[in-house]
Amino acid sequence: MNQDATRRTFLQLSALAGATFLGASCASLAALAPARKRPVKGRLRHASIGVGGMGAADLGEIAAHPEVEVVALCDVDRGFLEQAAARVPGARLHRDWRELLAQEAWHLDSINVTTPDHMHAPITLAALELGLHVYCQKPLTRTIQEARAVARAARSAGVVTQMGIQNHSHAPYAQAIELFRAGHIGRVHEVHVWTDRPAGWWPQGVERPPGADPVPETLDWDLWLGVAPGRPYKGGNYHPFAWRGWKDFGTGAQGDMACHLMDPALWFLGLRDPLRVRSDGPRPNDETYPLWSRVHYEFPPNELTTRGPLLLTWHDGGKKPARELCDDLGAGEIWGNGSLFLGEKGALLASPYDPPRLLPAERFASVAIPEKHDVNHWHQWVDACRGVGSPSAPFEYAAFLTEVALLGNVALHFPNETLEWDARRVRFPERPEANAFLAPRYRKGWETRGLPSA
Repeated sequence: MNQDATRRTFLQLSALAGATFLGASCASLAALAPARKRPVKGRLRHASIGVGGMGAADLGEIAAHPEVEVVALCDVDRGFLEQAAARVPGARLHRDWRELLAQEAWHLDSINVTTPDHMHAPITLAALELGLHVYCQKPLTRTIQEARAVARAARSAGVVTQMGIQNHSHAPYAQAIELFRAGHIGRVHEVHVWTDRPAGWWPQGVERPPGADPVPETLDWDLWLGVAPGRPYKGGNYHPFAWRGWKDFGTGAQGDMACHLMDPALWFLGLRDPLRVRSDGPRPNDETYPLWSRVHYEFPPNELTTRGPLLLTWHDGGKKPARELCDDLGAGEIWGNGSLFLGEKGALLASPYDPPRLLPAERFASVAIPEKHDVNHWHQWVDACRGVGSPSAPFEYAAFLTEVALLGNVALHFPNETLEWDARRVRFPERPEANAFLAPRYRKGWETRGLPSA
């Protein structure tokens, strides 16, 4: 492709990515790419967008599949890009994801998106419009409206998708769901889910730092900001990892860990859209999520739950279920991250990192923990792209899981207030002020680069 054609495609890609995201009627990005046959025949031609931190892990796992050829890499940090390039000799290198898609779409079957949360939706939507298979890190998006848009786009594209919740495919959850399906604890009336984060992992409960620091010469700060409102660079506060607690870039402890830890509740119980949500923790400030939170959900009952609404409580920042509850079950000191299902006949304690436990232990002493083995979550997706098997966390499910987690973040802004949720209309009908937290706020000036602004 000559330079002028590449530039034209880049501009079309940018304009159409924004129009698609806004739901406007426009020509499809898919028209810019060659017709694709699914499943992929031969090796999967792949590009990684975001190759530092978890991006390095995603790249390593995907590239290790014998039927994958990594043809392109992209990162806003040249240092990360060079490190990745040393692992994948011959891959073409890009700093701007739009440039990668404009120049490489003809040579690609798939991408993975492993960037800060605020860039998940814009990149994923553009890739889906190009007909690419997509693996995107959790949470799928930063806002609920973005999650809905990605789910719609994935259905329309008909490609293979997977969210990066590798714990979903690990042995402890496979063991736990087998115990649950065996009926040992009966129908469930309540679930508790908790994490020890953010303590010590990233900053939360803080204000924006004053002043500005020199931007490292390896980092393109404007590209790192992407769709987020502009702000000065401050070393150690955002890039490469501390961004997670900042509301413009991340989704806090709940967005980070609920996609791992709330997963069993939605998955095992087949829960559908929650009816209402309430937080009794501290309110976020203008910049970051609080140091801890506790959020209560009510889900409609089904055949696996008792008659009333299923109650689910999320705890983070080191908060856990009541000590008295754990003592009554004989649980002892519970893990720092996990979920507890309370049923008619007993309880099930699950964690992505440890074998499950049935409680009280003496009641289930004769029940053996089933032997299970990890499934490679990344290779499962690659195989599905090639027509072998199915992904276990496709965007249809991932968008719902992400949405439930993000509803908790909205509730944080209205502590001690029950918010009724109209999932069909995607709004809080009785608290319109809460609806402002459902959609992203993109910075002005990026609309000419194909992304909507505030």
